[in-house]
Amino acid sequence: MKVTRSRLAALALMGSILSTPILADENNIPAVFRGETQGSPVEIRYDDWNAILKLTVVDAGMSDRTSSSAPRATLGTRTVRGNTSSTRNEGNRIAFPAFADYDGNLAVLEKIKTELMAVPDEAPMQLWTKNEQLAYWLNLYNLTVVIELSKEYPVRSLKSMRKSSRSDPGLWDRKLMKVAGVDLSLNDVHDILVEKWDSSLVMYGLFQGYVGGPSIQDRAYTGKNVHKMLVENAREFVNSNRGMRFRGSTLQISEYYKENEALFPNWEDDLKSHFVSLTDYGMHGRIKSASKIKATTDDFYIADLFGGTTRTGTASQANPAALTTARIGANEGAESLGLDINFGIGDWDMASFADYQLAPIDTRFPEYTTEFIQQMRKNKALRPGHVDVEEVDQPKEKKEDGK
Repeated sequence: MKVTRSRLAALALMGSILSTPILADENNIPAVFRGETQGSPVEIRYDDWNAILKLTVVDAGMSDRTSSSAPRATLGTRTVRGNTSSTRNEGNRIAFPAFADYDGNLAVLEKIKTELMAVPDEAPMQLWTKNEQLAYWLNLYNLTVVIELSKEYPVRSLKSMRKSSRSDPGLWDRKLMKVAGVDLSLNDVHDILVEKWDSSLVMYGLFQGYVGGPSIQDRAYTGKNVHKMLVENAREFVNSNRGMRFRGSTLQISEYYKENEALFPNWEDDLKSHFVSLTDYGMHGRIKSASKIKATTDDFYIADLFGGTTRTGTASQANPAALTTARIGANEGAESLGLDINFGIGDWDMASFADYQLAPIDTRFPEYTTEFIQQMRKNKALRPGHVDVEEVDQPKEKKEDGK
């Protein structure tokens, strides 16, 4: 990670006289994370994390709202069905074996995380703009999720990992980060974002690791692109079956919205307005007239290109895929790592799939992976329309008496 140090020393000296307004609801988060400095020259660079995402994330494109039918039986001595959910071909995928199968690659992620956690010690957060802070939290959160799931890999369903008990806190409740001297869990970071940014858009930047949540993007968030990327992710999720779909007069939505209920204090009215802002005009009437909203849609299957399981599906697909070498050091910001990292899968280029090239789908892939790639290619033909969305800093109405 790189911090632009222009005028950083001067900023530190001026810290006591700079105006850093604190919103009332910031009292609910640790003091070191409160405040902002508008127009601050402090800029955080994420070139190394950006390079890794570009090499390992497959962009599925916008959903065509096709409900995937039950997968057909696969002949062979090593049948693997993978995810059977009707939403299984939606959302981006990340190639977890690139980290889980290679300790050196996982060590690189850990190093990036360590450096990222240390940034606020050098440049206190109140000296950053609000957008820089938002991008920082989203990147740190998503990086931590990828690291922890890589350690657990292979794993298919993340449902049990999300539950906590007295003896064993779930993954999202473990103190996995330490920022500015504060031990934080993934849920702690989520709460900081909800309290400070007052916007429903922030929920779409938090990668949950499973298909039924918002997609992981194939590039890092920055202070300059964070709003645009959140809008993109929000629109993709809402316009997919895993985010929102109709069942008669009922809007059936993701359980992830229930986890973010604080962002929608007037539940049904706020959600309808939110969905209208992110969909095309033709859907607005049906959304507004929905008789009820049910948060029942889920797909806790890991958002892994290989379904969180073996990458060979039949006897004809028994050859394991070898990793090709990609020089991360050639990317600006990653040179300090001084490492050659393996991030391609097989002898095809991951980026070629992300860019929707018509390369042949190698028979080494199990059928459910081939199906996903084929659906991804169909989705890439869709052209997104224009929508109006709420701004990141739009205030929300506070709940009263915990309601």
